[in-house]
Amino acid sequence: MARVMRAFLLCCAVLGLLTACGSSEKQWYKPNAEYTVAEFQRDRTACEKNGQIDEECLRQRGWVSLSPDKDKPPPVMPTSKQKYY
Repeated sequence: MARVMRAFLLCCAVLGLLTACGSSEKQWYKPNAEYTVAEFQRDRTACEKNGQIDEECLRQRGWVSLSPDKDKPPPVMPTSKQKYY
């Protein structure tokens, strides 16, 4: 029984470490363009400031994020309400 409990705790610890080490970085691409990983890494390095990626810098270089911004609410879509008399 003790072996099963140790194995369970070990699995939980490993799962916790894998979750903590998971990357939350965005994925980027250039629409309608062919590019290499080296080209992205070059632009990413050029857009780093104090160890943080300047997303606006990447956008200016033509890169688009595949994942939405979590801290920004989605844009409000205007609705048209027409009154018919």
